[in-house]
Amino acid sequence: MTAGPAATVLIPTHDHGETLRYSVPTALGQTVRDIEVFILGDGVPDITREIAREFAASDPRVRFFDFAKGPGRGELHRHKVLQEARGEIVCYLFDDDLWLPDHIAVMQKLLRDADFAFTVPVVVRPDGAPSAAFVDLSRPLHRRLFTDPGSSTASVPTCAAHTMALYRRLPNGWRTTPRGCAPDKYMWAQCLASPSTVATSTSRSTAIIFPDPPRRSWPPSRRLAELAEWSCGLHDPAWKQRFLMDVSEALARDSARQLEVLLRLYALSLRFPFGGTWLRAVGRRLLEWDKRPGATTPPLD
Repeated sequence: MTAGPAATVLIPTHDHGETLRYSVPTALGQTVRDIEVFILGDGVPDITREIAREFAASDPRVRFFDFAKGPGRGELHRHKVLQEARGEIVCYLFDDDLWLPDHIAVMQKLLRDADFAFTVPVVVRPDGAPSAAFVDLSRPLHRRLFTDPGSSTASVPTCAAHTMALYRRLPNGWRTTPRGCAPDKYMWAQCLASPSTVATSTSRSTAIIFPDPPRRSWPPSRRLAELAEWSCGLHDPAWKQRFLMDVSEALARDSARQLEVLLRLYALSLRFPFGGTWLRAVGRRLLEWDKRPGATTPPLD
């Protein structure tokens, strides 16, 4: 029996069209070459269909699945195509995001001893400034926030991967998301529902995220120009070094903001002598942590 590829890459797309010209090459340009790339069309227009077929014609690793528009975000289409997937792991790439060349290699390493993995998402704000936040899935609190529909904790699919073995064990796999829930959190909640599922994460950044909501008023030319600018340096070692330094600074700023908010809540709780017990306990632990030399993660769980 012939062994399958190292990874299956799933790229769902609906109406972004031209952004595929930037996202798909970052999958095909991975240091891990033994992959299959599934471009999953969910009711796409002709321009998207044309671009996807161009990639499929020029690279045998690419397949294009042309579906009519499905319910929700086309989650049922994702489940259907994964029945044909042969990769040892499954990685996700949104059609307007970018991967660094070592993304799949990092995921492979993380998933050697785990079922689910997540890297640091670098979110580019509309003004071009990056922000980043580390999610430590080995911590029960972080794991709960990662899948909580009401949480703002980043859980973007472009930074997530899981083993195919985990997907085969799931009771449902991708399914239509209930109204009011984010499809990624709904799916990851299923992946992480069992206590036996081993989830891991890394502080390394391997993906660049360009959120759609703040860019919806942009003309297509502006979105494409932004992706072109960020794509230019992906294979340049000097650019990558500067990028990772910017990410380190963004992570430090994010951690400082979180700590400041919690300490302010603790200070506020001291004004209420008959309440705020939990906040005072958390605040005391944070203050003890903050005094320890070299501390990097508050012990909140």
